[in-house]
Amino acid sequence: MKTIILHSYKGGTGKTTIALNIAIGFAKKGYKTLAIDADLNAPTFESIFTGLKPKYKFNDLFEMQKKKTKSDADKNAVLKPPTPKDLPVKSLIHENLDLIFANSKPQFGVGLLSMDKNFHVEALKRLYNAKSEFEKLGYDYLIIDTSPSLNLASINSIIIADASLIVLRPNKYGIAGTTFLLKELYSMLGTVKRKDYIVFNQIVVGTPDKLVTQWQKHFKKRLGVETVGTIHCNCGIALNMLFGNLIVEDDAENEFLVAIDKIVKKLHHDLKN
Repeated sequence: MKTIILHSYKGGTGKTTIALNIAIGFAKKGYKTLAIDADLNAPTFESIFTGLKPKYKFNDLFEMQKKKTKSDADKNAVLKPPTPKDLPVKSLIHENLDLIFANSKPQFGVGLLSMDKNFHVEALKRLYNAKSEFEKLGYDYLIIDTSPSLNLASINSIIIADASLIVLRPNKYGIAGTTFLLKELYSMLGTVKRKDYIVFNQIVVGTPDKLVTQWQKHFKKRLGVETVGTIHCNCGIALNMLFGNLIVEDDAENEFLVAIDKIVKKLHHDLKN
């Protein structure tokens, strides 16, 4: 099983849209795929897949301790924390795609959103265990949509990843912020077992090709990070996002899906060994 995370310097880059459609892309190619909503600051799966009501959330794997139930009949009963196999639910959009939701009401400063280093050391151990258990369940690809910027939960996801896709909108602060992220965080964590890639998203139509090439060279020459995708702004996709629809319908001529398919093929090729 290969683990691919999607990360960004800041929110609003279209990271979650790309993550979901990459997961669907792998599923359609016959690979059993598990997509995890680990964007703990702003989880979205619950608002997208409104018909699904999972019993457990991603946070529960790390935060749920033994708690008393609400049952008056058995006040001494406890809730048993979930195991990794308890978390996935069927997506209902493709037989090869399962999902894990995040808590839709995050508690900032608590659990995975805390800065408690001891908590996150233990969380990393549990994350490695979960990764191993997911592989035993037969998944070929694990796609993790992380929280943007620098936080301990996202750092743990980077540590366990086989590949990271860093999504940015190509403007001054997007380029500068992503450069900072790569220099100050990714380089520190090393790339012995992880391949890092750049995805330029929401490129304004009419942007000169020369400028796009210049951006690509900036990351490749200065930081050794390859660009795996360049996606132009699509008003139709942006409009759908307003209504919580991040899944792009099949269309062989859709530039976004063509770009997603190239990313999926590239990742599969690079990670198959």
